[in-house]
Amino acid sequence: MAHLFLGYEPEYIQSYPYTCVLGLYDSEKITVNMKIPRYGLSFRLMTTFSAFGTTVRRLVWEISNVNERWIECGKGPCKCTPELKGVSCWQSNLSAIPDEQVLPQDVITMDLGINLLTTLNKNVFRGMTYLRELDLFDNKIDHLPGNIFAVLDSLKYLRLHKNKLEELSPDLLAFQRNLQTFDVSDNFLKYLPTNIFRGCPNLMLLHLSRNRLRNIPETVFNNLEVLEDLDLSNNLLETVPKFAFTDLKVLRRLFLAENNITLLPTGIFDTLVNLQELNLRKNQISYLPPHIFDKLQNLRILQLTNNKISQIGENDFKRLTNILELHVGQNYINDLPENAFVENRNMEKLFLFSNNLEELKERTFNGLVSLTSMLINNNILKDIDGRLFAYTPSLQKLHLDSNKFHFLPSKSLDFLTQLVSIKLAKNPWHCDCNILYLSKWINSNKDKLWDTQPACRGPGDLGGSLLEDMTFENLCDGQWASMLNLSPRVPIKNKQIEDFGKNETLAQGIKPVG
Repeated sequence: MAHLFLGYEPEYIQSYPYTCVLGLYDSEKITVNMKIPRYGLSFRLMTTFSAFGTTVRRLVWEISNVNERWIECGKGPCKCTPELKGVSCWQSNLSAIPDEQVLPQDVITMDLGINLLTTLNKNVFRGMTYLRELDLFDNKIDHLPGNIFAVLDSLKYLRLHKNKLEELSPDLLAFQRNLQTFDVSDNFLKYLPTNIFRGCPNLMLLHLSRNRLRNIPETVFNNLEVLEDLDLSNNLLETVPKFAFTDLKVLRRLFLAENNITLLPTGIFDTLVNLQELNLRKNQISYLPPHIFDKLQNLRILQLTNNKISQIGENDFKRLTNILELHVGQNYINDLPENAFVENRNMEKLFLFSNNLEELKERTFNGLVSLTSMLINNNILKDIDGRLFAYTPSLQKLHLDSNKFHFLPSKSLDFLTQLVSIKLAKNPWHCDCNILYLSKWINSNKDKLWDTQPACRGPGDLGGSLLEDMTFENLCDGQWASMLNLSPRVPIKNKQIEDFGKNETLAQGIKPVG
């Protein structure tokens, strides 16, 4: 009885333990790891050599070019779709190449995602010259032989995310001139070979996120002149070489979020003139070098959330004339210069939440005529200019909650004629005459209040009362009686009264206490 397996060159090769690579007759003696000649035979199934009690596992797919190849394909454990020329072994609990599966020679797409594959023979894809899309995501693969994909010269999409790869062979992609998408995210890569992408000049999408990269070679992305999408987020990068992105002139999206980047080299983004989205969220950046974003005039989204930025310069964003979203929340910004956004007339969303802002001057938001959403909650804001929102006539969503406001200036919200929702809760609203404007505004715009209703912090027994329930009598007529007879929940200090009291005491020749 003969068992036939795939063989091409008449050469000797070393078989792996418990595997076999060509046909033997039952009468021939087999030993593990022996050298065996290939005979150029087409293969059928790798089965069990019952005479010797050794289980052998198939290393490569059975390729068929006969007319009934797609019918034969459907008899295996994988799903075959002749009209799309696709084979899907998705979520089939495979730990090895299935013995009973035949692959048509003209297969175009192959899905091996969510299986238990750990290793792949270097010849496993031999004969699949038409394959364009290969998905190996969510397996247990910890090693890929160099040139394993070399025979797949039609390959356009290669997905290896969520495996256990710790390194990539320098020649892994050496012959992938047609490759457009390469996803090796969510692995354990610690470094990238300098020339790993040199053989795939048509690469358009490159995902390297969720690995363990601490640095990247300065020239690793050289020659990727059509790359549009680069994801390096969720790594351990502390810095990025100044010229790492020099050749990426058509790059549209760059993700560097969730690293340990502390410094952005001056000029690092200067060649990225077509960049539309830059994500630097959750790093350790404390300083924005002057003009760092000046060349990014096509940028639409800038993500700087959750860094350590303490200062925004007046000119930091002036060249971003097409920006739509600016995210600078969860930083340490304590002041915003007036006119910092004067050139950002197309901006629609501005996120400033969770900073250290104490006040906002009149022209802080000058120029933001298209702004529809603004989040400035979770700061320590006590005061805003009464005309602050006169410069944001299109504003629809406003979060002012979780600040230190005692009141809002009269007519300050009247400029927001397009407002749809507003959050005002979790502020120490001081319910005296100064809050009367806000109380009336709330009663006229109840449908716009979102989340918790704002309530008084004090004074006295007004604490806990909803602002919408306050009347002139509560706030103004009864104000002085309330202050005289009841202890306010928020201490009220009047410097003029204190100074007057001290002067009167001194005039009477009595030494002031304290």
